Amino acid sequence: MMKYRNWIGIAFLLMACLPAYAFNTVDEQIDHYLGILAGDDLNAKVHMLKRLKWKGLSDPRLYDEIEDAPANQYLIKKFDKPTLVDLGHKIRALGYSGNPKYKPTLVNIQNDAPNKKLRKYAQKALVDLDRFTRWNPLIAESEVQVEGKSVEITTYFKMLNVADSTVQRFAAEAIFDANLQDSELLDAVAEKLKMMHAQPDLDKLAMDTAAWFIKDLGQNGGYQDLLTEVNQNTPHKKLKKYSIKYIQ
Repeated sequence: MMKYRNWIGIAFLLMACLPAYAFNTVDEQIDHYLGILAGDDLNAKVHMLKRLKWKGLSDPRLYDEIEDAPANQYLIKKFDKPTLVDLGHKIRALGYSGNPKYKPTLVNIQNDAPNKKLRKYAQKALVDLDRFTRWNPLIAESEVQVEGKSVEITTYFKMLNVADSTVQRFAAEAIFDANLQDSELLDAVAEKLKMMHAQPDLDKLAMDTAAWFIKDLGQNGGYQDLLTEVNQNTPHKKLKKYSIKYIQ
């Protein structure tokens, strides 16, 4: 029995060390996240929980586990710092689920938690929950077909195809955060930037999204011709500023 448990621990450790974009199925991706939640590495948990806003996931198999600690501990008056950090990020992550199942828990925390930080996290999560209830289905329903790509990369292709600047920005943020170098994914980002940068009527959100596209391409070290074109032709100072930063 001891050897069996040791092998389980090793399996979770190896799973936690895999690149975040290496999974071929959603179940495999969720198993990876559950392995992190079951471990003792708070930094790994926080990093994973933050990145859930970029995943388009609503599966209760994952979020029931995330909900467990906040739902059972929010009435406690005092926490040590690591526990408070863990609970805070789990509460915020429930908002990223876009799953109304978790609204009662968030409402209870917002209304009744003695700790004001937890109440604040729940308030923000409730705002996110409404938004992600709209966004996550759009990602799931995207008709984009991608052959031979991991779940992670495929999700970002789908997000780029959603006609919502916030969802596209989330994809761009995730690509930059993970320093993804998939050439086809970056080419898709480049196509989006080509269509946007010269438009004179970009609103603040769309401009922010375009700036993230520039960061994705600039981080790659390539796309110099496009970044030069953006710098020369965009009417927006913000996009000029970001593009010149990456022109070599």
